[in-house]
This record gives sequence, C-alpha cells and structure tokens, in this order.
Amino acid sequence: MEVPLTASNFIDLARSGFFNGLHFHRVIPDFMAQFGCPFSRDPHCKRAGSGGPRDGSFPNLQTGAAERRYSGGNIQDELVSKDSNGPGTLSMANCGQPNTGGSQFFINVADNSFLDWFSPGTSKHPVFGKITSGYDVVVRLSKVDTQDDVPTKPIQMLAVSIVGNMP
Repeated sequence: MEVPLTASNFIDLARSGFFNGLHFHRVIPDFMAQFGCPFSRDPHCKRAGSGGPRDGSFPNLQTGAAERRYSGGNIQDELVSKDSNGPGTLSMANCGQPNTGGSQFFINVADNSFLDWFSPGTSKHPVFGKITSGYDVVVRLSKVDTQDDVPTKPIQMLAVSIVGNMP
C-alpha cells in the first residue's frame, strides 16, 4: 500500500458498513463525485458534506499498528505517495485544513492534478485508490442534473465491498 493509513481507514469503514446507504452529496460534471458523509443517509439533509465517522481506532493493515480517528473522525494526512488526482482515482476529501479527512472522499472524473498534495497551491488531497472496472458508471454519475452541486435525484450507494487479498 502506498498510503496505508488512509487505505486502512477506508477499508475499515467499508467493512463496518459505514458507507452502506449513503448518498453522493456533491457532484460536479467534468470534475468529481463526492461521497462518504454520514449525514447524506438522508439525501435532503442540509448537513450533508459536513460529517465524518465516530472517533475510535482501526488497524493499519500494513503495519498492524492501531491507528485512530479523532476530533470528529479525522485522520492524519498521509502525504507520502505522489499518485496524482487523475481520472478514476479516489482521493481523500477534507475541510480545507490539514488533518481533516475522515470518511469523505471523491472520485476524480478529470485530470485534477491541481489538487495533488505535492502541487503548488493550498488544496492537498492524497490519492488512496483507483477504480479498476466500472469507471463508465462514475462518469455517467458525474453528469447527472444538479442544483448547487447536489444531485436533483438522490444517488444512493447500496453497499461498499472490499474484495481481494486484504488482511
């Protein structure tokens, strides 16, 4: 794993069912689709986009160490891998401040390298995954009708599964 803390956090949340039933709360055509806020369980909740997981611990799947979520479910920024925010990548969303990522992430549908943590500018979003099949579905999702970047017809994630040789 290039970013074991961030990937382990995502895998732990997925395995616990945290993402199941949530809605995409922010969609911008030719840019990205954002997901992972617990308030988005209700697609009309005005707080959608402002929440994170509960504080607690989870295992780092690479080192075996106990990692923690704190201050509203946040994890430490993991600015180590120079994977770029290209089409099909999953990137940790944050509140515009360091160490404010938790459960929200976005799927890039364009070359958004200006969001790379190692690029000039203030946006710092580490990539922690890549879609390996079904990218066409994400592109279609990114083109739905929106009002203020919120899909006019709610788009719900029924379940997130982790498949493969993960500990």
